Amino acid sequence: MKIFLTTILIIINLFSQDIDTNLQLTTQEKEFIEKTHFNVAITKNWYPISFEEDKDKALGISSEFWGIIVNKLNLKTTNIFFKSFDEQIKSLQSGKSDIIFSIGESESRKKFGYFSNEYLKFPISIVTKKDENFIENIDEILDKKIAVGNNFTAHNLLKEKYPNLDLVLVNNVEEGLNLVSKKEVFAFVDIKPILTYNIAKFEFKDLKVSGNSGIDFPLKIMVRKEYKDLIPIINKTIATIPASEVTNIVNSWNNVKFQTSIDYKTVWILVFLVFFGAIAFILRTATLNILNKKLKYTVEEKTKELKYLNENLQLAIDKKTKELLEKEAILNQKAKMAAMGEMIENIAHQWRQPLSVISTISSSLKIKKEMNILDDKEFYEALQSINRTSQHLSNTIDDFRNFFSPNKEMNKFYVSQLIKKSKDLIKSRFDKLNIKVIEHIDDIEILSYQNELFQVILNLFSNSIDVLSSSQIENKIIYIKIYHDENNLYIEFLDNGGGIKDEFINRVFEPYFTTKHKSQGTGIGLYMSLQIVTKHLNGEISVKNDTFIENNTAYFGAKFTILLPINLQKN
Repeated sequence: MKIFLTTILIIINLFSQDIDTNLQLTTQEKEFIEKTHFNVAITKNWYPISFEEDKDKALGISSEFWGIIVNKLNLKTTNIFFKSFDEQIKSLQSGKSDIIFSIGESESRKKFGYFSNEYLKFPISIVTKKDENFIENIDEILDKKIAVGNNFTAHNLLKEKYPNLDLVLVNNVEEGLNLVSKKEVFAFVDIKPILTYNIAKFEFKDLKVSGNSGIDFPLKIMVRKEYKDLIPIINKTIATIPASEVTNIVNSWNNVKFQTSIDYKTVWILVFLVFFGAIAFILRTATLNILNKKLKYTVEEKTKELKYLNENLQLAIDKKTKELLEKEAILNQKAKMAAMGEMIENIAHQWRQPLSVISTISSSLKIKKEMNILDDKEFYEALQSINRTSQHLSNTIDDFRNFFSPNKEMNKFYVSQLIKKSKDLIKSRFDKLNIKVIEHIDDIEILSYQNELFQVILNLFSNSIDVLSSSQIENKIIYIKIYHDENNLYIEFLDNGGGIKDEFINRVFEPYFTTKHKSQGTGIGLYMSLQIVTKHLNGEISVKNDTFIENNTAYFGAKFTILLPINLQKN
């Protein structure tokens, strides 16, 4: 195999001393690749996608595909090998390397790199012990312990879709398969060719591919942001590579066989078979007929069994789905009712002063009218004041109505305006507790669901207020920081309430979990915030204890961070 691949590479090199003339590159693009040297990061043991064969030499499916691109463009490259995929990622992030040619795209990785078009797509599959039943998708094993490569694309995709999975992180595929074999985890997940290849390579005879996760893994090429101009060049090159050539590469690695250790028992059996070859030939036809009948019967029985299991599985899935939908609907309703209660209380506080103003003005007008000392100028000025105050009350009602509007259409809005509106609605609570709100906002207009984000911001404000209300701190502060990059908006909410206890911090987004007294909270505000951000706004929300500095003074408390796309795309 080594000799064959080496020969192929030599032949390709003989005919690829210059950039492929079929590529339509601009003069600037040609100059860029001719004057630039690239460091390529490769994982040592990601069989059969990419791995180290000899010193500085990479083999595997993606390695061969990358070799075609290198030769078509006559790229100047140096291979750098890493023991784990996590190290490989960090090398690109730090600038030690420039290119990773076998990787999946994710939001976190887009912060420090750019991605090509996909050149291959594989299903993410599930490996279990051989005695386990067929697994249709990952939803069947949500309560199981699952191993996955640390910072692998499969890891990121699973974490995004199933944030509550009990994941055990490993450094490589062999380590993950070992954990399954020892029953330390129920399953290991990765793309299918990697699983089948490594099961054969490392002779895990007690393991099998039991099903697919329901998630696909598109392979792409990643370059660090400084080499953004390389992406369109790579995409043009990918477009020139025939699909048949890619298929041949994949098939060649799917058919790789591995030599195992000598089994002397098997040797004696072979000697016996050779000695009695003539007899075996005579009995062959009869034996095959018997086996075929048995096999047919077994297949029929297993088919019936599988059909029965699938029918029952579908019923169980439908029941569970219905239960989850009902549960989420109840939680949504409870969250809305809790928010409504808070907003009614806030409106009541805000109305007291305007109503008092109206009452005072009207009483004064009545008295002066009865005493016949009311002139026209004073009368009209009083009416204008009453009108302004009434308009303020009307605006408050509009804000309340808009919040609970069923309208779910996306619209463009400035985040600073949303923060201001939220503060105005709960101003009375800030005033009552002497809470100071400090803002550092790099404002930007975004396209998203305004009412949804409004609810999340109100929930975070309310959470901080509840914490600070029970605190003995003299200077109560809520600190808001908003900033953005090219694609994403970041909202940070901090307070100086002392933070969340370590034993509770990983549970704050669980439904009904609360450290407050029952009279203070339902425990669903933060859970619903998580659901809104992740499912409706296509974002992320996290919490940790952190310190912030204001006026040369350090404060400590809980820090909630929201990541949102600046332009939300409808699903």
